[in-house]
Amino acid sequence: MRLPAFTTGTTSGSTGGSRWAMSFADLCLVLLGFLLLLQAHRGDPVALNAGIRAAFGSPAPKTYDETATGLFEPGEAILLPDARAHFRSIGQVAAGRGAVVHIESMGTDAAARRFDGWELAAARTAAIARAVSEGGLDARQVDLAIDGTGPAARQAGQHVRITVTTKGG
Repeated sequence: MRLPAFTTGTTSGSTGGSRWAMSFADLCLVLLGFLLLLQAHRGDPVALNAGIRAAFGSPAPKTYDETATGLFEPGEAILLPDARAHFRSIGQVAAGRGAVVHIESMGTDAAARRFDGWELAAARTAAIARAVSEGGLDARQVDLAIDGTGPAARQAGQHVRITVTTKGG
């Protein structure tokens, strides 16, 4: 069985049928360039995020990067009073702006007592989320993430990054 030849529906000599191919090629090249830009900037993802947001006219998110040992009782997931007040104020400001708060825990604390490393990281992240919610921010506006809890992460200790992003931004 022989299939009919593919036609573009145009008369011979017309280039209208290949216009979609050029547009598609342009789109592919733009996406390739964007992905190369992302790959080339392997340094600070926060700076890259801020730069991309600025290019599109969105405000850069407010980011707090802190070591967990200064925020919690040693080996526990109990926030120190100053840290609790700090996170409540972040929640209050975020609630007033209609923002979303992303809480990310990276690494683990080797001084865990009641918990193993990943349980302590999860409990501490949840404790920060509760304190942010106590500031008036709806719990649905809080996003949690735990990353890098393996043996290599234990050597670096636990760090917490809180990012406040306004909606639409």
